[in-house]
Amino acid sequence: MHVGFGLPAPRFEVRFSARRRSSEHIVPRVPKNLRRLFTLLPKTEQHLHLSGSARKSDIRVFMRENGMGEEAIEQDMKLLKSSYVDLTDYLKTYYRVPRHVMTPSQFKRATIGIVKDAARENVRILELRTSILNKKGTPEAIVQAVEEGLREGMAWVKKRKGYEMKTALIILAQRAGSPEESLAHAKLAVQLAQRPNSLIRGFDIAGDEILHALDTHAEAISYVKTHGPAAGVQLTIHAGEVPVSENVSGLDSIRRALALGADRLGHGIQAHLDADVRAFLKKTQKPLELCPWTNVMLKCVPHYKAHPVKDFLEDGLNVNLNTDNRLVSKITLTRQLCQLWQHGLVTKWDHVKTLILNGVRSSFIAEPERKQVEQEVQQALSRLKRRFEKTIARYLPAAQSTKEA
Repeated sequence: MHVGFGLPAPRFEVRFSARRRSSEHIVPRVPKNLRRLFTLLPKTEQHLHLSGSARKSDIRVFMRENGMGEEAIEQDMKLLKSSYVDLTDYLKTYYRVPRHVMTPSQFKRATIGIVKDAARENVRILELRTSILNKKGTPEAIVQAVEEGLREGMAWVKKRKGYEMKTALIILAQRAGSPEESLAHAKLAVQLAQRPNSLIRGFDIAGDEILHALDTHAEAISYVKTHGPAAGVQLTIHAGEVPVSENVSGLDSIRRALALGADRLGHGIQAHLDADVRAFLKKTQKPLELCPWTNVMLKCVPHYKAHPVKDFLEDGLNVNLNTDNRLVSKITLTRQLCQLWQHGLVTKWDHVKTLILNGVRSSFIAEPERKQVEQEVQQALSRLKRRFEKTIARYLPAAQSTKEA
């Protein structure tokens, strides 16, 4: 089996699965300098669920505040696993643990913690998404709390890390919810985005794609497409994460999301199964918010090397890298870059640059801010390429012949 990906004599680590003990689980260790490079890279997070990315320590505090005893807390925290049967199984844990982010105070504290964690791996644009109905506070209070958390977090980043992080809030409606509920979320997103200095930039339909059809929420989507642009609200839709979506294929789910006017697609990995869908995504440069580790955890792909991220990059699709849920998926962007390299899915410096710059260019933040961040990121990438020239030449060898993006 070819495991070197063009690398000179790497060391290997063997990871055995209870079900499969094959050569798939032999992957090269990530060299120290390469891991350091991945840590220092400027990054973006477009697909990040707020409650599912809160710090474990914060969730424990929130559980106590919400009246849970220590024994019950420990039982629920054990639900956080490294592997799940499928998306439905994953969401059972999601609805038991992250749900404890409920009050405005909890939303604010969770947000600050997420921003600080992201800053530790040099995230330049952070877009958080969350639902705002059925919480222990009015929708307006929840939004205000998240925005305050984002602003306090940004101030901390500026003071402690020396750069300006840009942030945005995406209001999320659940597929499992009623049409009335998703429409209420849509109207609130547009309404609250019109407040002075609002950070709301998007609307999302998320949740269990296996059991709940997208067309249930067509009215909410139509409302955002009609009224959102004037308020600076764009549309992203979870689609094509899983092979089958309520009796239709993941491909049909993607087609429907595109027909309804999605500006970006959450996941969208099933596009690799159809040449016409891929061609359309390439032609339109519709961004795909990829979350590879979650896809592997939920068995949306049979194993890591089957993930289409590299094929998408080589084919010129507009893809970027995200963690999805930092807590529930137990992942960071740095660790995910390491995984992609280990499994031969990121093999060129150009792959790395493309993932990063696509994330900047397809962000929902305001255009002047986006252009500013892109210039800063381009400069940072050039500095890092010079600083890690030998590391890049050795472990991402195509860097020697690629042009700057």
